[in-house]
Amino acid sequence: MNENYNTYRIWAPDDALWTQWTKPVLFSRTPLPSRASLSISTAEWAPVADYRTALIVDMPGESGVLEGLALSQAGYRPIPLYNGVYGPNKRSMAVDVTDIVNALYQGAKLLASLYIRSDAPPAFLLDSNRMKGTARQPGKYDNRWCVFPQDMPSASFLLEQGILSVYVRADKVQNDLTHILRRYQEKGIRIYHIGTSGTANELTVVRPSNFQSFLYRIQAMLGLTRNAAGGFGGMVPEPTQSSGGRYYGIG
Repeated sequence: MNENYNTYRIWAPDDALWTQWTKPVLFSRTPLPSRASLSISTAEWAPVADYRTALIVDMPGESGVLEGLALSQAGYRPIPLYNGVYGPNKRSMAVDVTDIVNALYQGAKLLASLYIRSDAPPAFLLDSNRMKGTARQPGKYDNRWCVFPQDMPSASFLLEQGILSVYVRADKVQNDLTHILRRYQEKGIRIYHIGTSGTANELTVVRPSNFQSFLYRIQAMLGLTRNAAGGFGGMVPEPTQSSGGRYYGIG
């Protein structure tokens, strides 16, 4: 088995309860060697891993992975939900995921050395920069992405596992995430927001536009580039000239 698969299995072991939600797209390509060592904090903001609490870490770039590794040492199971494909090179990507990939591969060594219970509560990892890249710029690899309710466990599944509260570690709760959190809240799961101060505040999630409507997914997908192999990512073609005028060549 190659390094890519081995690294993925460290983050998504067969016997872990939450493995099915781990996104494999960033494990499809081995990163370039990195000399920088990971600086992992202690995640003092996190509540005790009491098996009644799930975490969502929505932070920029590698910082989300570093938080996930810190949480793994506190008894949580970090679950990478990164769904933007690694582009052909660093400069071409609309959202640069290089540091995330490097952190996932380097962090796998630490993760493999820890004992984490198979039923350990989850810490879902997101990149808060997922939609901050330039939208469909010709010549760019458009790997912007968003998270959908189907990408995370349902409220019913969380409750079946005894999860009664969800803590969101983020500077700002983004719109795509509110479609998930509102579903949780309506089923009685308490939502807390932990910003940069590290203080937890209970959050009332306002019902977002097109909530639970089939139009939401369609509208959210407009302008994004879905990858045939899974996840989001594809090269935006350069403009070409033809006798009929300018158009975007396909293929």
